[in-house]
Amino acid sequence: MNWPKIAGVSFLILFSELLVIRLLGTEIRIFAYLGNLTLLMIFLGSGIGMYIKKTLPLSWTATAFFLLAALVSTSYILRTPRFDVKLFSGISELLAPLSESYVWQSLNTFSKTGAVLGLGLTLGILGLTAFGFMPLGNLLGKLLAKDPHPLRAYSINIAASLSGMWALQIFSLGQLPLLLGLTLVIWTLLFLEDNPTARAVIMAVAVATIALTIPKTANQPYEGPTTFWSPYQKLTLSLINKTKIQQPPGYYLEVNNVGYMGLLNLGPDHQATVSAWAKNNDVLFQDQYLIPYRFKPDPENVLIIGAGGGNDAYGAIRGGAKNVDAVEIDPVIVKIGKKYHPNLPYQNSRINLVTADGRAFMEKTKKRYDLIVMGLADSHTLSSSLTNLRLDHYLYTKESLEKAKQLLKPDGILVLSFEVPRRWIGQRLSKTVAEVFGVTPLTFEVRSDGAFGWGGYFFVASKDPDLLPRILNQNPDFANFIKEHERTFPPLTINSSTINSLSDDWPYLYLDSPRLPVLHLIIAGIAAIGLFLGRKIIFKDTKFNWPMFWWGAGFMLFEFQNITKFSLLFGLTWQTNIIVISAALIMILGANWLVERKMISSGLMFVGLMATLLIQAVIPIKLFNTLPDLHKILIAGTILNLPFFFGGAVFSGWFKNAKDKKAAFAGNLLGSAAGGLMEMFSFLLGIKAIIFMAAAIYGLGWIAASGKFAKIIKR
Repeated sequence: MNWPKIAGVSFLILFSELLVIRLLGTEIRIFAYLGNLTLLMIFLGSGIGMYIKKTLPLSWTATAFFLLAALVSTSYILRTPRFDVKLFSGISELLAPLSESYVWQSLNTFSKTGAVLGLGLTLGILGLTAFGFMPLGNLLGKLLAKDPHPLRAYSINIAASLSGMWALQIFSLGQLPLLLGLTLVIWTLLFLEDNPTARAVIMAVAVATIALTIPKTANQPYEGPTTFWSPYQKLTLSLINKTKIQQPPGYYLEVNNVGYMGLLNLGPDHQATVSAWAKNNDVLFQDQYLIPYRFKPDPENVLIIGAGGGNDAYGAIRGGAKNVDAVEIDPVIVKIGKKYHPNLPYQNSRINLVTADGRAFMEKTKKRYDLIVMGLADSHTLSSSLTNLRLDHYLYTKESLEKAKQLLKPDGILVLSFEVPRRWIGQRLSKTVAEVFGVTPLTFEVRSDGAFGWGGYFFVASKDPDLLPRILNQNPDFANFIKEHERTFPPLTINSSTINSLSDDWPYLYLDSPRLPVLHLIIAGIAAIGLFLGRKIIFKDTKFNWPMFWWGAGFMLFEFQNITKFSLLFGLTWQTNIIVISAALIMILGANWLVERKMISSGLMFVGLMATLLIQAVIPIKLFNTLPDLHKILIAGTILNLPFFFGGAVFSGWFKNAKDKKAAFAGNLLGSAAGGLMEMFSFLLGIKAIIFMAAAIYGLGWIAASGKFAKIIKR
């Protein structure tokens, strides 16, 4: 019986898939924003591997994973007359001319040669990733094809995949280094490989990988940078190296190897140092963490969204706030702030620290606030490899700001701080705030030469349009400071259209305009051309299964938009992602059970699929937020996941009756890759359009199975 081996390789595929996506996104920054493309290349490699009849040795996988580990563990510097850049960790800089989407702290090389090199390196990494998963897909396909009970074998595959996903999440929650996980994966390949020569190669590669891992996992004294692993990203904490007298002491926190925030000692001693250095009081207005409390001194209730390591919370304490709800999504940043912030704001009784998604907290809370402070939630990663949403995308939409406005008291004030590296980002934020509050926000820039951190842009609005002018009239010194630092964002046009505001349907703050991103198009085009040119080799002995291809594409599109809907209900958190994916796999297991017992028909299930997709298209997602928590989980969880059940039932029926089960599964994986690439249309058309695309793609799969492709499966 092959079930133990099916379970082992299925577990390893999903565990390795998520591990590689996180590793690349952590160490090669551009992949933090292209995690969904990495996933699609994994699908592509696994699917191609299934189509290949020759047995592929797992030593290929071990070697590919070792090379990926080596590339992310070393730094190669490319020096040219125009720029110096790290070859792999600096790919985002090289690709800057090809990207319309802003990547935090990337220096634009403006070099065509660099762009070509960056694209080549990106494709090399993606190609190596796909190559590494080909033998795993090859082995899984052969095992599924041999099993006399296909649906039971498929159920084992689903259950083991579910276990692999949860195992990776437990590994992440344990804050273990990703290279350690990759080393364990390579050692595990020994239990799946039967060929003695391949086993010897795997053993040698496993030993070599340990050599890469030891320096990363060894205990380091605190004087050097200390690395923490959160469920979202890699965090590196180090002491601030003071170079200026006015610079506050404290700690410097990096995310994925780039600057993210400081944990600053802004106590009375530092205030006195800055006052003596400045020789005037003007610089004190540049204390960015006190600015909200110059508009609203001694507020009763304050909400901080994106509380980070504690600077904003300590600003609230200094500003006289009585009660503060400080919300931060990353639990490890919360732990770092509790332990290492010099002023220990999170230990103050006035601070109620909440580890949650900011948008989800606003939807849930019943409190009303005098002041809402939205700190710079500059996400450096996607919320999931199954979406193209960054962690902070849903914080700045009209719907989010409307909710914030509802939570404000009649004289409440919203203070939104953000860095504006591109003028169109400032224009978009200003426009979105103006549409919600009915008046252009008061916008000004704050820089203190490092005395109070990095500074940024402030967008300030109130429910009462006359309140801010009255406040400034009562404080002429502060009013003069704001007037001196006021910034305006005249209407801009990109691609002959004005900058659009943000909505839950189009939340892409960092994309300059609704469009199909060039980088995504190039990678998709090269992948399609490569498959076309290699089709005679890959598919020479096997018919391509078009119904399964379209079904995989439809599934992937639906899963993308389903995660976005759940994110609006429960937050863009790792818990939401893992629960949605788990629910999908459990629905598929239930469908398998019914199909195995011949209790349902494919035709009826297809009708159910189309009906539930239509229901999702017409029901407003905000309707579920009006329900009590338990009812929201049960009702929304059922309605939003039903298409997984109906679609899974159709797939199970087709798979059970397929003449070539390996080709059927492979076609589904390649379709998943194609569906993932189609997700890019949300950049152009918005997220709501994806549900209609999914329905159309599912329809193509049904037509293909019923028409000229019917010979591929037993009817």
